[in-house]
Amino acid sequence: MSEATSAPFSVATLLAERNARRRSEKEAEEQLARRKDEERAEFRKRLENFQLTPEHIDTVKQRIRRAFERGETELMFASFPSDFCTDGGRAIGNAGAPPIVAPSEEEKRRLKDADPEWLATLPRGARPVYEFWKSKMKPAGFQLSVRIINYPGGKPGDVGMFFSWPKDAVET
Repeated sequence: MSEATSAPFSVATLLAERNARRRSEKEAEEQLARRKDEERAEFRKRLENFQLTPEHIDTVKQRIRRAFERGETELMFASFPSDFCTDGGRAIGNAGAPPIVAPSEEEKRRLKDADPEWLATLPRGARPVYEFWKSKMKPAGFQLSVRIINYPGGKPGDVGMFFSWPKDAVET
């Protein structure tokens, strides 16, 4: 039997090789984690500085048209981590929950046309999308919803932004 390596075969050599391999794997994991953090920070920056353009609007309209033709009734057009929200997504998760104290008729009228509470917690770049929906898409029959789409470890994960529409004219 010939020795393929120049190092003697011993427990010390095996331990040294294993430790070297573990250090290398740990360095690779740390590098990957740094890269993920950098990409996440860049994504957050892009979302904060997002500007709605006619090209974005046309792209979403095309996507809605294709989803509509497939018989779907909603389209998720954006998603981002819930920790990009100022409250970690709690206002979104609690949206639609019944109030502890029933609102008066005057409060109901006032709240009917008010912006949802979760809007203030979203990244700055989501506001133009909401304003576009409110001014153009809502009058055209589209709904907007924002919801937590997953709960890794039982905590809010990602936020999804959706446009929806009725299945047919009877539902409108």
